[in-house]
Amino acid sequence: MIRKHALAPLLFLLGILLSTGGGDASPFDWAAIPAGVWVDIPTTGEAAPKVFHAGATIAPERSEVYFFGSDTHHPTELEHGESNSLWRLNLETLRWSKDYEQDPKSSYRILPDSQTVTTSGRPWAMHTFDCVEWDPSVGRIVVISHPVHTRFSPEKRFPMFGGEWFKSLKSSHWEYNPETKQWYRFNFDPPTLFARAMVLDPERNQLIATSGDSTWVFDRATSRWNRYGRGSVGGWHLSMVYDTYTGQALLLGRNTGSDTLYAWKPERRQWRTVQVKGRAMPANGAAIAYDTKNNVMLYIANDNDNQYNNPGGRSVTFIYHSADRRWERLAIDSPELYGMNYLTQYDPVRNVFLHFEKSPAVTGERIRVWALRYR
Repeated sequence: MIRKHALAPLLFLLGILLSTGGGDASPFDWAAIPAGVWVDIPTTGEAAPKVFHAGATIAPERSEVYFFGSDTHHPTELEHGESNSLWRLNLETLRWSKDYEQDPKSSYRILPDSQTVTTSGRPWAMHTFDCVEWDPSVGRIVVISHPVHTRFSPEKRFPMFGGEWFKSLKSSHWEYNPETKQWYRFNFDPPTLFARAMVLDPERNQLIATSGDSTWVFDRATSRWNRYGRGSVGGWHLSMVYDTYTGQALLLGRNTGSDTLYAWKPERRQWRTVQVKGRAMPANGAAIAYDTKNNVMLYIANDNDNQYNNPGGRSVTFIYHSADRRWERLAIDSPELYGMNYLTQYDPVRNVFLHFEKSPAVTGERIRVWALRYR
C-alpha cells in the first residue's frame, strides 16, 4: 500500500511524463510541485560528481546552481584525481554542464606569499565545505579556500614540490564570474575558514564568516576582511544560513555532532545560543537552507548515530520556524543523505528547497536532485 504523502510525487512525475510524451524537451513545470513532499527532479546531461567536502551556491536571478571543490586526499574516480572544475545546473533547462576541464597538477604553482594558483589562473583542487557563496552585488561566486589537506601523502600526490612546502600554505579569497568563466584572486590574506562557514547577509550585502574562534565580515568597499570578536563555537564542520526574518546568521553543527543553534546579529556583532522549542537530531556538516518566503530553515538530518558518515542514506526532514524559534519534524519521506552535505539550497524564484546528493542505486556517485516546497 502506498502512503498518501508518498503518492503525491509519483502522481506529479506521471503528469510530467504524460505532458511531455515521456522524452521531449518541454519546460519543467516547477509550479506543479505539490507542497509538503520531496520530489525527484529529472535532469539531463552529465551530472556533477558528489564531492563529500565540496560546496555549492545558488544564483536565483540566473536560475543556476554552482558546485566547486574536491576531496583532494581521497578523491572519487569521477573526479579523475583532484579536480578544480566548476559545474553548474541550469534550473530552467535542468541541464548539467561543466565550465572547463580540470587543470593538471603540473600546472600547480605556489606563489611567493604562500598562496596557491594554477598557470591558468584558477584555484587548486581543495576542500571548500560551507565557504562557497553567491554575491549578487558583483555577480560572482566567492570561495575562501585553504589546501590544508595537501599534507596527506604530499610526496606521492605532489611530486613536483620538494621539502615541507605544504606547511606554509595560506588561505586564498577567490571569486568566479559565471558569465565570463574567469577566476579572480584577491591579493591579501583572508581568514582561515577551512571546514568552517561563510554566508551572505543580503540586507547589508556583506559576507559573514566564522573560523570557530573568530567572526569576520568582508567589506567590499575596501576589499578587507574585518575581525569582530570571538567565533560561535569551537570545532569544525560548521554550516550557516541567513535568517531574513530575524536579521541574523544562524549556525548549526559541529564535528562532534550538535543540535545547538547559534545566532549572530550584525548590529551587535556577537554570538548567542538560540533558546529553541523542541529538538532536532545532532548535526555535523549540516544540510541546511533558509526559505525567505515562509521564514523557515530546512535541516535534513542523518538518521544514523554517525552524522559524518551515514552509509544507509536514511534521513529525516526538520523545519526550524524563525517566528517562534521552534523545531518541527516533518512526517514525510526524506531524500538520501550520506553524511555531511554542504550543497542544499533554497530557490526563492521557484519557492523550493533543492537537495543535491548521490544516489548509488540510481546515479552512482553522481548528483541526484530533489525538491521540497514547504508551503
